[in-house]
Amino acid sequence: MTAPSTTDTSAAPLEFVRRLGFAALAGAIAGLVAGGIGGRLVMMGLARLNPLAKGTLSDDGFVMVHFTLAGTLNLLVVTTILGALGGLVWVALRGLRFGPSWWRAVSMPLGATLVIGSMMVHSDGVDFVFLDPPLVAVGLTLLIPLLATVLVTVLGDRWIGDGATVWQRVPAWVAWTARGGLTVVAAAAAVLLVTTIGEILR
Repeated sequence: MTAPSTTDTSAAPLEFVRRLGFAALAGAIAGLVAGGIGGRLVMMGLARLNPLAKGTLSDDGFVMVHFTLAGTLNLLVVTTILGALGGLVWVALRGLRFGPSWWRAVSMPLGATLVIGSMMVHSDGVDFVFLDPPLVAVGLTLLIPLLATVLVTVLGDRWIGDGATVWQRVPAWVAWTARGGLTVVAAAAAVLLVTTIGEILR
């Protein structure tokens, strides 16, 4: 019987930092591509559909149908930072995925789209009430967190691998309680999102 190696213990902190770094990088890329570039394309598409909205101040303080280099750079920076933070959230929750491969692939993007989408889509203000058609504006908005989560999942899983996470080291009931809590949050977000879309269409 060989003596236990100290390599694994000493490498554990480095592996933890490595996973965080790759997750943040994956999230930053996802935020830049989906939120920054994708978000700007969404704005341009909605601007083409709504030329009369030019000059209207959006709920986020942007002037609709008015694109500047400074505004674009600001959007890219902000979405990249938010994406990096989202990557850290993703790596903290990735070990809770379960079931067949197809469900593992769609569960996090679906949940993230519902939760983030319920915060992005709102019936007060002008963003989704003034723009026409409203369902197109809502759909394109929801596409951003969906694409971002798919990207961070693909990149993160490729770079980090399928090694065990802390969720595989805790008692099973703890992990299933966390899954249940996240399911409740996603369900509440879905109800809020559907309600908000109904208010927009009235």
